[in-house]
Amino acid sequence: MTHHDPWFARQQAERAWRRYAEEGATDGVRDEVGRSWERSAAHLAPDRTEAPLVAEDRARERWQHSPVRAAVAVLREELDRVVADGGFIAAVTSADGTILWTHGSSWMRDRAAGVHFVPGGRWDEASIGTNALALALRTNAPSQVFSAEHYSSAIHDWVCYSAPIQDLRSGRVLGVLDLSTTWDRAQPLGLTAAKLLASNLSLLLLATAEPIEPADGMELRVLGHPSVRLHGRPVELPRRQLELLTVLSLHPEGMNLQALHAALHPDHTVQPATVKAEVSHLRRALGEDVVASRPYRLAVPVRADHLDVLEDIAAGRLRRAVSTYAGPLLAGTDAPALRDHAHYLEAALRRAVLNADDADLLFALGGQLPDEVEVHERTLARLPDGDPRAAIAHARLTAALA
Repeated sequence: MTHHDPWFARQQAERAWRRYAEEGATDGVRDEVGRSWERSAAHLAPDRTEAPLVAEDRARERWQHSPVRAAVAVLREELDRVVADGGFIAAVTSADGTILWTHGSSWMRDRAAGVHFVPGGRWDEASIGTNALALALRTNAPSQVFSAEHYSSAIHDWVCYSAPIQDLRSGRVLGVLDLSTTWDRAQPLGLTAAKLLASNLSLLLLATAEPIEPADGMELRVLGHPSVRLHGRPVELPRRQLELLTVLSLHPEGMNLQALHAALHPDHTVQPATVKAEVSHLRRALGEDVVASRPYRLAVPVRADHLDVLEDIAAGRLRRAVSTYAGPLLAGTDAPALRDHAHYLEAALRRAVLNADDADLLFALGGQLPDEVEVHERTLARLPDGDPRAAIAHARLTAALA
């Protein structure tokens, strides 16, 4: 939405928002805003008055360990100038939409505090609805949201300009840089300023001597030996909680209690209340800002090895897929959804490698799928004469046939 006449633009936005609230129609707004309203409606009502907060000490610790912190310090003079000239409050978020740092004039800080636009505030779409920070994170592109384009009515007096901060080595989004002010101060150069600042932060990160490994989010490994890392730190979890995490990683949109119960338990001997208690234990172990409720979902960025394998297969990166597949998914699990997914994953990888008909890939996969007679037979057929790996492939075939 352009803001050459902010008063007129605000009236248009308010009319479109009221129509959506009353009729569910989104034809009066930009497509990306309409789609965001619909996603937001699945999680919260538009009368949400403030963003949820994570513990202050947790937000402070995450900022202390954020690779973006040092880059912000270098750009502080430029940030101060932009904030003063535009009457903005500036913010930097983590990759999951949690605000980690803010800086602005006292009058904007007071307004920001009222809606929890402060360190620890959760500004992802599911927590506070449509906003520029959430859209920039979702699309990995600059975004602006004006007045009643915001889903939550409490933010209708705001205009926000956001742009992603990236690790240019990997393309991974580390967070966003946001500039926000009141709607009547909307300006054509607001988004340009946010883009330039975010770009400069990304370039400063690229110039650092050490590779950037963002501490935000979860790394879930469930193929072979399972492990979990949260915000860069290892977390020890019992088997059932690992199963819970894995099921939730398959459903980023979230699950209700009944669906989660059916996914985890093969019969009705375990009551839904038990699953609810298991989720409560998991939320205490990881934090309520990590595992959300209503619906149950993982509220931080997740990188899961089982999903990486499927992505690599789809992209034709079979060597990486075979390398990542370190063993069966949570071997021995009795959770129906995980048994089905494990079979699907194994079948997809097996078929992709057989279709590729490459001796190296076949031999590597044979080590991970010892019972697959067809894989071993094809390996022996494709290995060149005299290749010492043939002896191993033959031994694998003999064992599989025994």
